[in-house]
Amino acid sequence: MAEKTVATLLSKAMEQTPKFSGKPDQDADEWMKNLTDTFRMADMTEAQALKIIPTFLEGHPKQWFTGNSAIFESWSVFKAQFIHTYSSPSSKQLASNRLRTRQQRHDEAAIEYYIDVMKLCKLVDPTMTDASKIDHLYHGLKPSLMKEVFRRAPSTPAEFLEQARQEENLDRLVNTSFQQTNDSDIQATNYSNNSLYRSPQKFATAHYQNSSHMHSKGYSANVYSPRTTYNQFHDPSSSRYPPQTQQSSFSALHYQSRPLRCYLCQKLGHIARDCRSAKNY
Repeated sequence: MAEKTVATLLSKAMEQTPKFSGKPDQDADEWMKNLTDTFRMADMTEAQALKIIPTFLEGHPKQWFTGNSAIFESWSVFKAQFIHTYSSPSSKQLASNRLRTRQQRHDEAAIEYYIDVMKLCKLVDPTMTDASKIDHLYHGLKPSLMKEVFRRAPSTPAEFLEQARQEENLDRLVNTSFQQTNDSDIQATNYSNNSLYRSPQKFATAHYQNSSHMHSKGYSANVYSPRTTYNQFHDPSSSRYPPQTQQSSFSALHYQSRPLRCYLCQKLGHIARDCRSAKNY
Protein backbone atom coordinates (compact mmCIF):
# COMPACT_ATOMS: atom_id res chain seq x y z
CA MET A 1 0.00 0.00 0.00
CA ALA A 2 2.81 2.40 0.92
CA GLU A 3 4.75 1.62 -2.27
CA LYS A 4 1.65 2.35 -4.34
CA THR A 5 1.18 5.69 -2.58
CA VAL A 6 4.82 6.67 -3.17
CA ALA A 7 4.56 5.69 -6.82
CA THR A 8 1.43 7.82 -7.21
CA LEU A 9 3.11 10.85 -5.60
CA LEU A 10 6.20 10.50 -7.79
CA SER A 11 4.03 10.19 -10.87
CA LYS A 12 2.23 13.43 -9.97
CA ALA A 13 5.54 15.18 -9.28
CA MET A 14 6.85 14.23 -12.71
CA GLU A 15 3.62 15.34 -14.36
CA GLN A 16 3.86 18.73 -12.63
CA THR A 17 7.47 19.28 -13.72
CA PRO A 18 7.40 22.12 -16.27
CA LYS A 19 8.75 21.42 -19.73
CA PHE A 20 11.87 23.25 -20.81
CA SER A 21 11.22 25.54 -23.78
CA GLY A 22 14.36 27.68 -23.70
CA LYS A 23 12.49 30.90 -22.89
CA PRO A 24 14.48 33.76 -21.30
CA ASP A 25 12.64 33.43 -17.98
CA GLN A 26 13.70 29.77 -17.60
CA ASP A 27 16.91 28.94 -15.75
CA ALA A 28 18.46 25.90 -17.44
CA ASP A 29 20.69 25.05 -14.47
CA GLU A 30 17.86 25.17 -11.95
CA TRP A 31 15.49 23.29 -14.23
CA MET A 32 17.99 20.49 -14.78
CA LYS A 33 18.74 20.25 -11.06
CA ASN A 34 15.05 19.95 -10.16
CA LEU A 35 14.46 17.33 -12.85
CA THR A 36 17.48 15.31 -11.75
CA ASP A 37 16.23 15.35 -8.14
CA THR A 38 12.84 14.07 -9.28
CA PHE A 39 14.46 11.23 -11.25
CA ARG A 40 16.58 10.34 -8.23
CA MET A 41 13.55 10.17 -5.92
CA ALA A 42 11.89 7.83 -8.39
CA ASP A 43 14.96 5.55 -8.32
CA MET A 44 15.31 6.02 -12.04
CA THR A 45 18.51 4.85 -13.71
CA GLU A 46 20.53 7.12 -16.02
CA ALA A 47 19.52 4.97 -18.99
CA GLN A 48 15.83 5.40 -18.11
CA ALA A 49 16.29 9.15 -17.58
CA LEU A 50 17.95 9.55 -20.97
CA LYS A 51 15.12 7.59 -22.60
CA ILE A 52 12.28 9.76 -21.26
CA ILE A 53 14.01 13.17 -21.27
CA PRO A 54 12.46 14.17 -24.65
CA THR A 55 9.02 14.21 -22.95
CA PHE A 56 10.24 17.08 -20.75
CA LEU A 57 11.44 19.21 -23.69
CA GLU A 58 9.43 21.32 -26.13
CA GLY A 59 10.10 23.72 -28.97
CA HIS A 60 13.65 24.16 -30.20
CA PRO A 61 15.22 22.32 -27.19
CA LYS A 62 13.33 19.19 -28.23
CA GLN A 63 14.49 19.68 -31.83
CA TRP A 64 18.04 20.16 -30.55
CA PHE A 65 17.85 16.84 -28.66
CA THR A 66 16.45 14.98 -31.68
CA GLY A 67 19.19 16.34 -33.96
CA ASN A 68 21.99 15.41 -31.54
CA SER A 69 20.65 12.21 -29.98
CA ALA A 70 23.44 10.17 -31.59
CA ILE A 71 26.11 11.86 -29.47
CA PHE A 72 24.21 11.43 -26.19
CA GLU A 73 25.83 8.16 -25.22
CA SER A 74 24.93 8.62 -21.54
CA TRP A 75 22.95 10.81 -19.18
CA SER A 76 26.11 12.59 -18.06
CA VAL A 77 27.00 13.53 -21.64
CA PHE A 78 23.49 14.83 -22.31
CA LYS A 79 23.48 16.84 -19.08
CA ALA A 80 26.83 18.50 -19.84
CA GLN A 81 25.78 19.37 -23.40
CA PHE A 82 22.42 20.70 -22.24
CA ILE A 83 24.00 23.05 -19.68
CA HIS A 84 26.61 24.18 -22.20
CA THR A 85 23.93 24.99 -24.78
CA TYR A 86 21.15 26.54 -22.69
CA SER A 87 22.81 27.92 -19.59
CA SER A 88 22.64 31.71 -19.74
CA PRO A 89 26.00 33.51 -19.65
CA SER A 90 24.40 36.15 -17.44
CA SER A 91 22.65 33.73 -15.07
CA LYS A 92 25.43 34.01 -12.50
CA GLN A 93 25.32 37.81 -12.64
CA LEU A 94 21.54 37.82 -12.28
CA ALA A 95 21.78 35.47 -9.30
CA SER A 96 24.43 37.73 -7.75
CA ASN A 97 22.17 40.77 -8.13
CA ARG A 98 19.26 38.92 -6.54
CA LEU A 99 21.45 37.75 -3.68
CA ARG A 100 22.61 41.29 -2.87
CA THR A 101 19.07 42.65 -2.82
CA ARG A 102 17.29 39.67 -1.24
CA GLN A 103 15.23 40.73 1.78
CA GLN A 104 13.03 38.55 3.93
CA ARG A 105 9.42 39.59 3.54
CA HIS A 106 7.33 40.46 6.58
CA ASP A 107 5.12 37.37 6.16
CA GLU A 108 7.86 35.06 4.87
CA ALA A 109 8.90 32.10 7.02
CA ALA A 110 12.55 31.86 8.04
CA ILE A 111 12.99 28.51 6.32
CA GLU A 112 11.59 29.84 3.03
CA TYR A 113 13.99 32.78 3.13
CA TYR A 114 16.89 30.48 4.06
CA ILE A 115 16.31 28.04 1.19
CA ASP A 116 16.14 30.80 -1.41
CA VAL A 117 19.33 32.51 -0.18
CA MET A 118 21.23 29.23 -0.09
CA LYS A 119 20.13 28.46 -3.65
CA LEU A 120 21.36 31.85 -4.85
CA CYS A 121 24.66 31.36 -3.04
CA LYS A 122 25.19 28.09 -4.88
CA LEU A 123 24.38 29.67 -8.24
CA VAL A 124 26.81 32.53 -7.62
CA ASP A 125 29.61 30.37 -6.22
CA PRO A 126 29.26 26.61 -5.73
CA THR A 127 32.30 26.69 -3.43
CA MET A 128 31.15 29.63 -1.28
CA THR A 129 32.28 29.36 2.35
CA ASP A 130 29.89 29.08 5.27
CA ALA A 131 31.04 32.47 6.57
CA SER A 132 30.04 34.15 3.29
CA LYS A 133 26.70 32.36 3.25
CA ILE A 134 25.96 33.52 6.81
CA ASP A 135 26.83 37.09 5.82
CA HIS A 136 24.27 36.92 3.00
CA LEU A 137 21.69 35.40 5.37
CA TYR A 138 22.23 38.21 7.89
CA HIS A 139 22.00 40.88 5.20
CA GLY A 140 18.35 40.26 4.35
CA LEU A 141 17.03 38.88 7.64
CA LYS A 142 14.11 40.89 9.02
CA PRO A 143 14.90 43.05 12.08
CA SER A 144 12.57 41.20 14.44
CA LEU A 145 14.81 38.11 14.18
CA MET A 146 18.24 39.60 13.62
CA LYS A 147 19.06 40.75 17.16
CA GLU A 148 18.64 37.37 18.81
CA VAL A 149 20.26 35.41 15.97
CA PHE A 150 23.22 37.80 15.94
CA ARG A 151 23.57 37.43 19.72
CA ARG A 152 23.95 33.66 19.40
CA ALA A 153 26.60 33.98 16.64
CA PRO A 154 25.88 30.86 14.55
CA SER A 155 28.95 29.37 12.87
CA THR A 156 27.17 27.42 10.11
CA PRO A 157 24.15 28.11 7.89
CA ALA A 158 22.32 25.21 9.56
CA GLU A 159 22.80 26.81 12.99
CA PHE A 160 21.63 30.12 11.56
CA LEU A 161 18.39 28.50 10.36
CA GLU A 162 17.78 26.74 13.68
CA GLN A 163 18.23 29.91 15.72
CA ALA A 164 16.12 31.99 13.32
CA ARG A 165 13.27 29.48 13.54
CA GLN A 166 13.42 29.40 17.34
CA GLU A 167 13.17 33.18 17.51
CA GLU A 168 10.39 33.13 14.92
CA ASN A 169 8.38 30.65 17.00
CA LEU A 170 8.85 32.76 20.15
CA ASP A 171 7.68 35.89 18.33
CA ARG A 172 4.62 34.04 17.07
CA LEU A 173 3.83 32.79 20.58
CA VAL A 174 4.17 36.26 22.12
CA ASN A 175 2.07 37.88 19.40
CA THR A 176 -0.64 35.26 19.82
CA SER A 177 -0.77 35.78 23.60
CA PHE A 178 -0.86 39.55 23.16
CA GLN A 179 -3.70 39.30 20.65
CA GLN A 180 -5.70 37.05 22.97
CA THR A 181 -5.20 39.53 25.83
CA ASN A 182 -6.39 42.40 23.64
CA ASP A 183 -9.44 40.41 22.55
CA SER A 184 -10.30 39.69 26.20
CA ASP A 185 -9.94 43.38 27.12
CA ILE A 186 -12.16 44.41 24.22
CA GLN A 187 -14.83 41.89 25.22
CA ALA A 188 -14.73 43.10 28.83
CA THR A 189 -15.05 46.73 27.70
CA ASN A 190 -17.97 45.91 25.42
CA TYR A 191 -19.71 44.01 28.23
CA SER A 192 -19.23 46.95 30.60
CA ASN A 193 -20.58 49.42 28.04
CA ASN A 194 -23.59 47.22 27.35
CA SER A 195 -24.29 46.94 31.08
CA LEU A 196 -24.17 50.73 31.46
CA TYR A 197 -26.52 51.09 28.51
CA ARG A 198 -29.03 48.64 29.95
CA SER A 199 -29.00 50.00 33.54
CA PRO A 200 -31.14 53.15 32.90
CA GLN A 201 -33.74 51.01 31.17
CA LYS A 202 -33.91 48.64 34.11
CA PHE A 203 -34.19 51.58 36.52
CA ALA A 204 -36.99 53.15 34.51
CA THR A 205 -38.89 49.85 34.36
CA ALA A 206 -38.52 49.25 38.08
CA HIS A 207 -39.55 52.82 38.88
CA TYR A 208 -42.62 52.53 36.68
CA GLN A 209 -43.63 49.26 38.29
CA ASN A 210 -43.17 50.65 41.81
CA SER A 211 -45.14 53.75 40.90
CA SER A 212 -47.96 51.66 39.46
CA HIS A 213 -48.03 49.65 42.67
CA MET A 214 -48.26 52.81 44.73
CA HIS A 215 -51.09 54.12 42.56
CA SER A 216 -53.03 50.90 42.96
CA LYS A 217 -52.73 51.24 46.76
CA GLY A 218 -54.43 54.62 46.69
CA TYR A 219 -51.54 57.05 46.58
CA SER A 220 -52.01 60.43 44.92
CA ALA A 221 -51.60 60.58 41.16
CA ASN A 222 -49.22 63.50 41.60
CA VAL A 223 -46.73 61.19 43.30
CA TYR A 224 -46.65 58.18 41.04
CA SER A 225 -45.51 59.46 37.64
CA PRO A 226 -42.56 61.75 36.97
CA ARG A 227 -43.75 61.97 33.38
CA THR A 228 -46.79 63.99 34.56
CA THR A 229 -44.52 66.60 36.11
CA TYR A 230 -42.40 66.67 32.95
CA ASN A 231 -45.47 67.24 30.80
CA GLN A 232 -46.58 70.16 32.92
CA PHE A 233 -43.51 72.07 31.77
CA HIS A 234 -43.28 70.85 28.19
CA ASP A 235 -46.74 69.85 27.03
CA PRO A 236 -48.59 72.75 25.43
CA SER A 237 -51.80 71.27 26.78
CA SER A 238 -50.55 71.35 30.39
CA SER A 239 -51.52 73.85 33.09
CA ARG A 240 -48.87 76.31 31.85
CA TYR A 241 -50.97 76.76 28.75
CA PRO A 242 -54.51 76.00 30.06
CA PRO A 243 -57.40 75.80 27.61
CA GLN A 244 -59.75 78.74 27.42
CA THR A 245 -62.61 76.78 29.01
CA GLN A 246 -60.52 76.10 32.08
CA GLN A 247 -59.69 79.82 32.45
CA SER A 248 -63.39 80.82 32.18
CA SER A 249 -64.49 78.29 34.77
CA PHE A 250 -61.78 79.41 37.14
CA SER A 251 -62.78 83.12 36.74
CA ALA A 252 -66.44 82.40 37.38
CA LEU A 253 -65.65 80.41 40.47
CA HIS A 254 -63.32 83.11 41.73
CA TYR A 255 -65.98 85.81 41.14
CA GLN A 256 -68.72 83.85 42.91
CA SER A 257 -66.61 83.27 45.98
CA ARG A 258 -66.10 87.04 46.60
CA PRO A 259 -68.73 88.75 48.96
CA LEU A 260 -71.06 91.41 47.49
CA ARG A 261 -70.06 95.00 48.26
CA CYS A 262 -71.85 98.25 47.36
CA TYR A 263 -69.53 100.83 45.86
CA LEU A 264 -71.82 103.71 47.02
CA CYS A 265 -71.99 103.01 50.70
CA GLN A 266 -69.15 100.46 50.83
CA LYS A 267 -71.30 98.05 52.81
CA LEU A 268 -71.43 94.30 52.28
CA GLY A 269 -74.47 92.25 51.34
CA HIS A 270 -75.89 94.27 48.45
CA ILE A 271 -74.95 96.10 45.26
CA ALA A 272 -75.40 99.77 44.27
CA ARG A 273 -78.68 99.12 42.49
CA ASP A 274 -80.29 97.91 45.70
CA CYS A 275 -78.55 100.43 47.95
CA ARG A 276 -81.03 102.13 50.31
CA SER A 277 -78.62 104.87 51.14
CA ALA A 278 -78.61 105.95 47.52
CA LYS A 279 -82.37 106.17 47.47
CA ASN A 280 -82.30 108.55 50.39
CA TYR A 281 -80.21 111.03 48.41
